[in-house]
Amino acid sequence: MLSDRSVFHAYLAGRASSTFASTFGTFLISWIFYDLTGSKTAMGSLFLLSILAQIAVQFIVGPYIDRWSRTFVMKLSEIIRLITFVMLLVCLLLGLMNPAFLYIAAFFTSIVIYDAAADAIIPKLVHKNELVQANAKVSGITQLIRLIALPAGGFLLANFGQMIAVAIVLSFYLFSILLLPLLKENNESPLSKASWLKQFKAGLEIYKQHKILLVLGSFIATTSFGVFAAQAMYIPYVTEILGGTSFGYGFFAASFPLGYIIGSYMAGKLGVPEKYLYFVMISALFVGGSTYIFLGLTDTLWLAILIEMVAGIVMPFWNVYSTTIYQRLVPDQILGQVLSVRFLLTKAATPIGILYGTFSAAMFNLPFLFLSVGLIICAVTGAGFFLIYRSSRANHNTVLTIKK
Repeated sequence: MLSDRSVFHAYLAGRASSTFASTFGTFLISWIFYDLTGSKTAMGSLFLLSILAQIAVQFIVGPYIDRWSRTFVMKLSEIIRLITFVMLLVCLLLGLMNPAFLYIAAFFTSIVIYDAAADAIIPKLVHKNELVQANAKVSGITQLIRLIALPAGGFLLANFGQMIAVAIVLSFYLFSILLLPLLKENNESPLSKASWLKQFKAGLEIYKQHKILLVLGSFIATTSFGVFAAQAMYIPYVTEILGGTSFGYGFFAASFPLGYIIGSYMAGKLGVPEKYLYFVMISALFVGGSTYIFLGLTDTLWLAILIEMVAGIVMPFWNVYSTTIYQRLVPDQILGQVLSVRFLLTKAATPIGILYGTFSAAMFNLPFLFLSVGLIICAVTGAGFFLIYRSSRANHNTVLTIKK
């Protein structure tokens, strides 16, 4: 029988394997699609379909997540994506690949109920006093794998071809599935059998009970809006404003996840900062918003890389602690669906952010885009600071002692 530490390490290995397969797989579908069509408009439609599919799936499936065990939901999500890539491999072997199938593949690989269930199972795998450290490890490893997956995927695709690349994605999904039986769930409360509407209302009731979650949700949506508005224009920003090449863009793109890994390690070592919890979280968001302002003011590549790394370092202090608050405040029997709603908030703001980024860059200029995004995030953060401060006075002890 595995020890608790070994079980959590198995969870980390499975989460890393799933993240690599998902990141590499999404890149692979996009690459094959563009290779077939050569159309930038078609690429945009593929990306939009993927985002809309994620939003729809989270809305429809979210309230049902807590009907089943977390490991079953994770396994179901992985099997759906595994079957999709098996079909993709068959089409490549038979020479039947076409854009229509890739649209279907993009839809099914967008069924990412795995992440919400995987976050919800963490409190069952570690002691409540270790939640911050556990979330920091998960967050850091996820960013590290995403940092590695794209260049590694590009290398594998360029040197071994599409069929071998798809087979590698399949092997990582399969490895993730094989590790799931090692995660033993001890369900202290019975699994919910309520209808979709009752489950949905139960999720909303949690937000009414804990206003702090509403504030966190608004911050999540605003940050997601700003991130995707800016990221959509990173390539022209580096080439036109900073005068960088593709090599310089690679360093710029890698600086945020590299900083994030450093920040995750720091957040894990710091633990829960007691009465300064909300101050640290809000400060992280405010500094993150400020980095966009500084990006809008600089035209030097090395300075922009440093600024982006700072943004990566501070963000775990928001992400790790906010995830921990959800895990402590929300009852276990509806935690999966509430985390699914949080994921939905993130994705719902994505298309709006992309549209805003495209519009601002076209109508004004790139520095204006980055300055406006930074000011929006800082303004919302500043306004929300007073709300979250009042909530912290009332709920601080509850946040720290929930489930003791």
